Amino acid sequence: MPTVDEISSQLRQLGGYEKWLGKREIQALTTILWEAEQVTGGVQGLYGSRMGLLVATDRRLIFLDKSMTGRLRVEDFPYDKITSIQYETGWIQGKICIYASGNRADITAITKAQVQPFAETIRARISGGSAPTVTTASAPEDLATRIDRLANLHRAGALSDEEFSAAKAKVLAE
Repeated sequence: MPTVDEISSQLRQLGGYEKWLGKREIQALTTILWEAEQVTGGVQGLYGSRMGLLVATDRRLIFLDKSMTGRLRVEDFPYDKITSIQYETGWIQGKICIYASGNRADITAITKAQVQPFAETIRARISGGSAPTVTTASAPEDLATRIDRLANLHRAGALSDEEFSAAKAKVLAE
């Protein structure tokens, strides 16, 4: 099984992971991945009111969120069960809609630059095309975008007051 450092490194190289978010989820991912399953991409977003990671592997999509209390929520979407994937972007953020087995899952509050590349890669995978490694735009977010994203995470309960203050201070110091 891959280690936390290996998964974090893979996601950073793919452009869908920010080192100050998703640590609990990545820790949980080490026990969720199947034998020899490879992470090919990931984005952070909201599923319902829960902040977590949407991770693409060579076998499936997995949304996972682990709360500070230790509660783990995992939903996986095997590629052969996904019938459609849609996306939309707004001024700062976007969303991905996954249709699988007659259900719809909306992952929102995803960084705008990551939405289209991630969704198009999954679309290619489910339409029988090759499944390239998910890559996302690596253009740096401006200060306002980063703080807005933190504020959304804080409002959603993904960041405590202390975590929000610390992350905001870090962004401002960069």
